[in-house]
Amino acid sequence: MDRREFAKHTLMATAMFSATSGTGLSKLGKPKGKDEFPEFKRLFNGKDLSGFVDVNTSEDTWWVEDGLLKCTGEPIGVMRTEKQYENFILDIEWMHLEPGGNSGVFVWADGTPYQARPFPTGMEVQMLDPEIAELRNITEDYAHGQLFPVMGLEGTIPDNPFEISPSRSNPLERRVKGRGQWNRYIVVCVDGTIKLAVNGKFVNGIRSPKRKKGYICPESEGYEVHFRRIDIMELPGGVITPDQIAPLVS
Repeated sequence: MDRREFAKHTLMATAMFSATSGTGLSKLGKPKGKDEFPEFKRLFNGKDLSGFVDVNTSEDTWWVEDGLLKCTGEPIGVMRTEKQYENFILDIEWMHLEPGGNSGVFVWADGTPYQARPFPTGMEVQMLDPEIAELRNITEDYAHGQLFPVMGLEGTIPDNPFEISPSRSNPLERRVKGRGQWNRYIVVCVDGTIKLAVNGKFVNGIRSPKRKKGYICPESEGYEVHFRRIDIMELPGGVITPDQIAPLVS
């Protein structure tokens, strides 16, 4: 299935999801032509950092080389998108370069750090190298696409509660490839619900009733990580209240 066909199927799936949530199909309307279906656009353009703003890392943390977005991992923190996003799909390809590499992407996030911590309030889509399990003597479940609230966000509902930390949603399968190999995440974010596909299969999900719109923030967390694709498809908006939107940052 090519990306245009994927967009069509995604729009219909969104409509069905909205109908079951009480929004109703009629509010979405019917597309009149093929060009009116949503399409993927580059969030990372492959050339520079246009569209992103550094929050609390440094000028040397993020750079573009050979069409790749690269991150040193130091200092720990994030950059953010210039604008906020509500309902969307992210298509991300990422790769760790170091054993036990740690990174991720925050969605529906604040544009500033939480209190004295390096990360913003929001939802995290975690990206870990599976070697972290042996290096830190922890379960490998952490490394295969966990979803969880961060920095004070409460009330989330995980699809698969993680026994060690029930606010986290645990992947149903271990599908992340190790360092030196590219991984592909499809992250569907609609009406407070996140569904995650890891390398070709949906394996995780979580819902946040309290946060439905905010910034997208790639994470720097101590290890070099590369991204070769960050594409976004924006979807129709939903019913949302001001308290479900991250504060705007000028």
